[in-house]
Amino acid sequence: MLGIIGGSGFYSMGNMHGKGVKTEYGKAEVYRGKIDGKEFVFVPRHGRQHSVPPHMVNYRANVRALQEEGATALLTFHASGIISRYGPGDIVAIKDFIGFISPATFWDSFRGGVRHADMSEPFDRELGGVVRAAAAAHKMRIKEGGVVATTRGPRFETKAEIKALKAWGANLVNMTMGYEATLVREAGIPLCSLAVCTNYACGISKKPLNEEEVFEVMKGRQEKLRAIATYAVRNLPKV
Repeated sequence: MLGIIGGSGFYSMGNMHGKGVKTEYGKAEVYRGKIDGKEFVFVPRHGRQHSVPPHMVNYRANVRALQEEGATALLTFHASGIISRYGPGDIVAIKDFIGFISPATFWDSFRGGVRHADMSEPFDRELGGVVRAAAAAHKMRIKEGGVVATTRGPRFETKAEIKALKAWGANLVNMTMGYEATLVREAGIPLCSLAVCTNYACGISKKPLNEEEVFEVMKGRQEKLRAIATYAVRNLPKV
């Protein structure tokens, strides 16, 4: 069963029913629905009303709740600032990320043995193939090569920070990717993540940044994101 995490401006997959799921890491807001008889589970990362800022999202509870509710693969969406290569409105397949600031882990103790997650290939190729097929079926273009730097938020980054992130090889930036990808990897769940390019990052843009432009672009891409997720629910490979 596919689990979906929606980001800024993407809070629903239509007809769903929700509940609070208690985990050892706290409570998560999880919604369940069906498409052509196939179930999926959905978490709005920031809540249905976008009431939870990125640094306060309970990433561990969200991932664990999706796992406990039966998700065997995850598709996540992230509003992202543009450092290079892309333009506003582009949908980009994420191939790697920079997340040095991320404290998120399920492994708070090594009492049961030393564990370090291998991150050489954090995104699942087979699931990524389904997502690309979804885009092709709906005559959409998914651009390739996304390298996302994760910052803590909720403030936007400084010019110096963006300059440094670009030098490190990032071409996108957001406030959530590193947390979730790390946890999903530790949980052993196949993952595909898409970035929606919403705005040029600080210093790339010549004007002050604001959240309104982020939501405006995401609003314009909602139907495309739902179409991709719907196709993935219908055609999820056995994992």
